[in-house]
Amino acid sequence: MNREFNSDNNVCDLCGAVQYDFILTTPRLEGPLVCCHACHLFYVLAPVPKPISPTTVQVIESAPVAAAEMKRLSKRAQELCLVNPFVEENEDKWRAITAAERYQDLLRATSLSSGRLLEIGCATGDFLYAAHASFQVTGVEADEAACAMTQARGFDCFNGTIFAAKFPAESFDIVTLYHVIEHVPSPIRVLQEIHRVLRPNGFVIIETPNIDTIWYRLLRARWRQFIPDHKFFFTPATLERSCAQNSFAIVERRSVGKAMSLRLFFDRLGRYHRPSGLLLAKLVAKLGWQERTLQLNLGDVMRLYARRK
Repeated sequence: MNREFNSDNNVCDLCGAVQYDFILTTPRLEGPLVCCHACHLFYVLAPVPKPISPTTVQVIESAPVAAAEMKRLSKRAQELCLVNPFVEENEDKWRAITAAERYQDLLRATSLSSGRLLEIGCATGDFLYAAHASFQVTGVEADEAACAMTQARGFDCFNGTIFAAKFPAESFDIVTLYHVIEHVPSPIRVLQEIHRVLRPNGFVIIETPNIDTIWYRLLRARWRQFIPDHKFFFTPATLERSCAQNSFAIVERRSVGKAMSLRLFFDRLGRYHRPSGLLLAKLVAKLGWQERTLQLNLGDVMRLYARRK
């Protein structure tokens, strides 16, 4: 990776410290993984130049820049054989199962059954479809094609970022981020904007990888959550601190899994050892088991509910 990294301007997004400990490098990430010496937030060191002023941060969070970056990183993940587009495109059934689980868990944890719900990073609208039975739903999606698919399903979806959407203050009862916060240039700025658009006592729901896990400690650079478009890696402590210092009260945090096809499961095994993954995928295909469902919870993904103060 022939890139220059700015060790001076990479301040910690959570606490503002400038000192960090080097952890590892891997082609799967866009830069060296470091850990803040003060608060222990893990993040990927940004290449030069790093935008650090509020103005330049807003520019990189604009819709065109965000969409272009998503496409670049998606292509990079394919080059590294971390994502197989054919396999991903055949997961609609299991994405719907996961969306339904998230919706039912939301009802349980928040005790809300109506109101306005915003999903940041709604992709093609699977969760909005599950939640619209009870809520007035809105999505935000940077990818133009995914946003268009959500709109075609009849849902209100803004193509861009939450900053560009400029929602009125205190306009939502729930804001969700399922596997989004690890992608953004500044999680703290996103949480600040969520606090602004949430009504008092409204909920934010965050699902994200948990780096404080045995799988990371065993696999290190081969951990499945290391992919090019992941910029931040939270422990339970750093995720809770991120919320608490932005005036959110933690309600619940727990480990969660997801439903997937056996086809996807064995394809993802290739992230650890490509030959074995390919061999097992061929065996599953020969046996005709590709469409079987696997409920997988490895303990390295957490879901947090927090209430706006």
